[in-house]
Amino acid sequence: MAQPNPLPCILGTAPEPFNGKGDTAIAFWNALENYFTVNATTFDTDTKKVLSALTYFKQGTQAGDWASDHIATILARNPVNYGTWDDFRDAFKDQFIPPETQNEAIQNIHNTPQRNREFGKWYQGWSRYARRANVDKATKMYMF
Repeated sequence: MAQPNPLPCILGTAPEPFNGKGDTAIAFWNALENYFTVNATTFDTDTKKVLSALTYFKQGTQAGDWASDHIATILARNPVNYGTWDDFRDAFKDQFIPPETQNEAIQNIHNTPQRNREFGKWYQGWSRYARRANVDKATKMYMF
């Protein structure tokens, strides 16, 4: 009789390893968040998320070096503490998402006219800038 597999089923496609380039940072982060959301029963703690996320940074690149340094810092703590997912997200954004990307996105939120475009198509572009701007809901509503 076959033994049952004790490992949980992982759903969805894992993100491609991140190379550290700012122009792909937001897409990488969104893919990572989506993967963890789809597999919420597996990645049910901040430690599991951070530990797993650090494996998606491509070795031999700026991102791989950052992840290696991050791991070394974690392992040097006594006791070992991976911190919160929110802290990890903030550290990632500070390191890999250039401020000009956020500033440019904020400006585009203000300066994206609807003109004769269909609302749905206009809103897709506007909401992309809003995500990149990383502003809170109240600010989005004010800008909208």
